[in-house]
This record gives sequence, structure tokens and C-alpha cells, in this order.
Amino acid sequence: MNFRHLYRAFSVVSGWFALMLQLCLLVQTAIESGASPITGVMKFFDYFTILSNILVASVFTAHLVRSGHPLVRCLTQPKVKGGVAVYISITAIVYILILDQLWDPQGLALLANVLLHYVMPILYMLDWLLFTPKGQLTWKDALRWLLFPLGFAVWALFWGAIFGFYPYPFIDVGQLGYSTVFRNACFVALGFLVVGLVYVAIDYWLRQRQVDRQQSSLVE
Repeated sequence: MNFRHLYRAFSVVSGWFALMLQLCLLVQTAIESGASPITGVMKFFDYFTILSNILVASVFTAHLVRSGHPLVRCLTQPKVKGGVAVYISITAIVYILILDQLWDPQGLALLANVLLHYVMPILYMLDWLLFTPKGQLTWKDALRWLLFPLGFAVWALFWGAIFGFYPYPFIDVGQLGYSTVFRNACFVALGFLVVGLVYVAIDYWLRQRQVDRQQSSLVE
């Protein structure tokens, strides 16, 4: 068992533990407020943080499974892993810049928060840098990666219009109105695009370094 395998095994355990902990906390909160446990489960899947961390944990798990199953092959493709890297990076960036100032978690909530917004993004970004094959990303991928967050935005607004719950304050139509929410969504989409382009650029640069080293070794 090499370092990469141990690293991903640790990441799998950390990722799924954080997600299960957060799910239990949301269910507990729902019960304490007099709502159904199903309400907590539904809110769990309302957050982009949760969805991006599910993708991260799934990618790590797929690497450990080593199966020929189509889903496993899909999750371990560099283009898919690049998109997941963008999503979990935005999760961390938005939390650090905007959401961190809005609440003060304690106890187990603090542990889940640190794991989902700091530890897992770092673990995944390092995995992408160190272990993911480079040279397969294109500039068009940065545009394709926008589909998932755009789909999430549409779903969040639709769900919020029905139930009055918006997972993030910057898309709260009830407080801000549709014009402000649309503007905020455009800024976030631009952030996704910029981060995606940065990942593509890093991928290209790292691949060129690999090629240069190979050529240098041949000359020597």
C-alpha cells in the first residue's frame, strides 16, 4: 500500500464522516424545532457545500474501488476531477470570504464545518495537483463545468420559491429580490469560470513541465 493509496483512504474516511456528521446535525436540528427528520434530510441536499463534498468523497472512493464500472471510470477521469476541483475550491472560497462571518458554529457543528469547508478542499486540491494526470484539460472545460452550478442555482431558486428556504443569503429572493439575486449569481458564475480557467492553466503548465523534463532527460 503506497502513500497515494493511504492518502486517498484517509480522505475517503474524512469525507464521508464529515457528511454523515452534518446530516445527523441537520436532522437533530429539525427534530428539536418540531419538524420531521425528513426536513433535515431535505435541507442537507439543499447546500452546494454538501453536493460538492459528496462529489469529492465519491471521487476518492472511486479511486480506491478500482473497478471497471462506468461510474468509477467517469469519476476518475481528469476532466471530471477538474470540475470537482473547481466546485470544492469555490465552496472553500465563498465560505472563507462571505459565509464565515455570518455564523459561529460550536462543538460538533464546528468540526463538521472545518472538515467540509477547509480540510476536504485542501485534501482534494492536493490530490489533484499530485496524483491526477495532466495535459487533458482544455479551455472549453471551464465552460462545461459551469453546467452543474447553474443547475444548482436554478434548483435552489425553484425550491426556495415553493418552500421559502434559500440555502445561502446571497440568493435569498425574499430578502434581496430577483434583480439582486441574479446579479449575485452572475458574480458567482464568473468566479466559477475564473477558477476553472486557473485549473486549466495549471494543468497545461504542469504538463509542459513534465514534457520539458522528459526532453531534458533524453538529451542527457
